Amino acid sequence: MSWLLENWFGSKESLEQVREDIHEHLHKEFYLGVSGIDNPQQSANRIEAKELFLTMNGPWDDQLDEAEQELLQYIHDELPPVVRDEVGIIPFYTQVTAEGYLVLTYIRNATNRNVLLQKLPLTLVTADGEEVARKTFDLMEKGPVGHMASRPMEFMFRWEEFDRIPDKEVPLTLTFKKPEKRRVEESEDLNIGLSADEQAHYVQKAKEKAPVEQGQVDLQVLDIKPGKDKGLKVVVVFRNGLEKRLEFTEVPIIVHDKAGDAVARVNYTLENMKVEANSQRIWAFDIPATSIKKSEVNVEELTAFIPKARQRKNDKAAYAEPGFEDNKGLLQ
Repeated sequence: MSWLLENWFGSKESLEQVREDIHEHLHKEFYLGVSGIDNPQQSANRIEAKELFLTMNGPWDDQLDEAEQELLQYIHDELPPVVRDEVGIIPFYTQVTAEGYLVLTYIRNATNRNVLLQKLPLTLVTADGEEVARKTFDLMEKGPVGHMASRPMEFMFRWEEFDRIPDKEVPLTLTFKKPEKRRVEESEDLNIGLSADEQAHYVQKAKEKAPVEQGQVDLQVLDIKPGKDKGLKVVVVFRNGLEKRLEFTEVPIIVHDKAGDAVARVNYTLENMKVEANSQRIWAFDIPATSIKKSEVNVEELTAFIPKARQRKNDKAAYAEPGFEDNKGLLQ
C-alpha cells in the first residue's frame, strides 16, 4: 500500500475506499483574481477538474511511486469544477507535524496561458476567523503552472511562525487575502525590485535617455544582469507621455544572445502598475532559471527588448507580439 494512502487515509487500501474521505478533507477553493472579475468564487462559468492536465514538480516529480501518482490523479479528478479563466488553490489535506502545520493543495490554472506565481501571501485561520499564522511563500523557483493545468503544492507553516498555536484538535483553514491596491503616489516603493543605490543609478540612467515624445508611451530596457539562482534581472523604464495616468497590465520581455537566438521569452502580468501622466517608473523583472532556454549564457552578450504596445479600454496598456510564446507571470 502506498505511504500516501497509509498516512492520509489510515488503513484504507484502495482508491475507491478513500473516495468519501477525499471529499471530507477538501477545503473551500480560493482564487487569485487574475480574471479581473469581482468575487470569482461565485462564478457559474466553470471547468470540470478532469479537463485540466495534472503535472508534477520538484519532489512530487521524482519521489512518488506509481500508486502514489495514481492517488494524486484520483484525488485531482474528484475535485469540484474550477472557475474558468482563474487560478484557484484548493487544499485537499492538512496534517499536524512536529515541524508545523502542513497543507497540501492543488494549484489549478484554468486560463489559456502559463502563470508564474512570485509571492503568495497565505494565512491560517480558525473556524472563528482568527488568524493564527501568516506567511508569504516565494514560488518563483517553482516555475510557471501550465495553461489548463493543475499542480500539487505543499505549504508548511512552522510553529515558530505562528502568532498563537491553537490546540492540536482545532481545524485550520488556508486562506488568501489579495493585497489591497494602493494609489501609486501613496507608495514610497515606486521602483520595484531595486535597492536604494540601484534606484539612484537607474533613475539617472533613464534621465540620460531621450525624453519620451508627448502623446507617446515608451518602454525601454535599461539593463540586464545576473539574477537570483542563476536567473536574470531585467530593468525596465516605463515612460508615459500622455496627459493622463496609464495602467500597464502585460509586459513581455524577450532576451536574445549575441547570435540572435532566443534565450528567454517571459510575459508578465502586472497588477496596479500605474504611471502618472508625463512621468516614468522603473521596474526590475526577475526571469527564473527555469525560463532560460540555454544552459550556458554570457550575460554581457545578452540583449532584451519589449514589443510595441497596444492600448486597451480604461487607459490600460498591454504589450504583445504576434505568435509570442506566452509564459505569464503573476507579480504581487
